[in-house]
Amino acid sequence: MATVSIVKGTYSDLDIETLLAPLGGMGRFVKKNDNVLLKVNLLSTKGPEKAVTTHPDFVRAVAKVVRKAGGNPYIGDSPAGRFSKRYLKKAYTRSGLADLAKEKEIPLNFNTAIKKLDIPEGKRLQRSPICQYAVKADKIIALPKLKTHSFQYMTLACKIMYGVVPGLTKAKYHAQFPKKASFADMMLDILTIVKPQLYILDGILGMQGQGPGSGDPVKMDLVLGSTDPVAMDIAVCKILGIEPVGIPVLKRAKVRGLWPEKIDYPIQRPADVAYKGFRLPNTADHLLTGKRPPRKSPVISDKCTACGDCESICPKNAVKVQGRMAEVTYSRCIRCFCCHEVCPENAIMLRSVELN
Repeated sequence: MATVSIVKGTYSDLDIETLLAPLGGMGRFVKKNDNVLLKVNLLSTKGPEKAVTTHPDFVRAVAKVVRKAGGNPYIGDSPAGRFSKRYLKKAYTRSGLADLAKEKEIPLNFNTAIKKLDIPEGKRLQRSPICQYAVKADKIIALPKLKTHSFQYMTLACKIMYGVVPGLTKAKYHAQFPKKASFADMMLDILTIVKPQLYILDGILGMQGQGPGSGDPVKMDLVLGSTDPVAMDIAVCKILGIEPVGIPVLKRAKVRGLWPEKIDYPIQRPADVAYKGFRLPNTADHLLTGKRPPRKSPVISDKCTACGDCESICPKNAVKVQGRMAEVTYSRCIRCFCCHEVCPENAIMLRSVELN
């Protein structure tokens, strides 16, 4: 049986110790002098008010409890795009994590080295490069953000460890696994070799609509804790009124026998904190309406500044900057929506396109 602890909270009134009490407290997971990776969601260089990244106040609250248990927290992730010190510095600064690190003397990871690991239980991957910042940790506490995702519908606990795959390898995997099911299986493969001891989800300011980088912030005041990422994601789906098996990674987890037989909710149940009216991305409308939408494609709007981020990340070279604007070659596009994720100007829309 899995346990998912659910509480209501705000960034100024966040009681991590009460959340973790039913799970045995932080002392169950962190011992004296453990180097503890706080694995945040650091998708791109967006401010915390955009709900794209794990909020710095949320990280602050968890770090405080880790230190109280005797651990040494440090913060890390591999954002979309190039995994470089320069880009990490920019992402840490824009997300507010750099200020937090300076204020509380919490180290930020700038190590961009990788290590190739075998995946004995892999269904899609037998071996993968993994960031050393995660491999070297004594313990890992994952801090996912409650967000929508245009390709995988939701990005929660099961997807958070995709951030230990370095930079542009993520784009390579989008090309290698263009189907939702195979991509979901690949993410579960990563979870078999890099396993957090604990997941604490930031659902205080979540994201709805066209996530994970261009959705709309939504105040939800939710905080969840669990040792089981599948159970946590199922709980979030129940809170939002979504059938869990409709989420690709949860469907594959069920096929792989990873669903818990029972989930215990020791503090609040999903029905107690149910959120009505949550908006999914338009690629997943059918989960709420029952009607499958037309196929969506990335469409460049006039907000485009020709920065080139979309061109750099596209795994199929389907996006090119031509003059003052990016253009999409739809015959090459695999609808992975990487370009949509990383666009700093929210200039890429997902719409039905008449293709010749």
